Amino acid sequence: MENTDILICGAGIAGPALAHWLRRHGFRPTVVERAPGPRPGGQAVDLRGAGRTVIERMGLMERARALCVEQRGVALVDRRGRHTARMPVELFGGEGIVSEIEILRGDLADLLREASEGVEYLYDDTVTALTEDAGGVTVRFENAPQRRFHLVVGADGLHSAVRRLAFGPEQDHYRPLGGYRS
Repeated sequence: MENTDILICGAGIAGPALAHWLRRHGFRPTVVERAPGPRPGGQAVDLRGAGRTVIERMGLMERARALCVEQRGVALVDRRGRHTARMPVELFGGEGIVSEIEILRGDLADLLREASEGVEYLYDDTVTALTEDAGGVTVRFENAPQRRFHLVVGADGLHSAVRRLAFGPEQDHYRPLGGYRS
């Protein structure tokens, strides 16, 4: 493959994780993010199932465990403050209603971004136009100069600007349960 440059739109969770794997396999990923820098904070993310498998395969499980928020489980309490039921975090092997490994979104994003060492990040920018031909995609940015990529990946959230540029207005392509068609 002649052009190994790949643009990933979105520096949240999926973008840096994909950038890590692409770089590991010889591609040159660039991640563009509308925000002016890494986004701190956010809700806690349960690390289970496929997400847990990916973190393990990336060799990040020890670091992920170090970032976990402390939790003991869930307790149902009556009006007098007495526990009527308990579900400790250990129940169901840490894969129950309360996950054994829960990390704040910003901490997980930082971990994945650090694991994508050597990847170019373009913050405070966004894609404004995509022109595809047989050799790849020409991308126009709001701030950075126009560039050429072999592939463009939208990892920029539920209401993706990149998806809208590639496929048109969301209402023309979105189907219930998060399905899209072209």
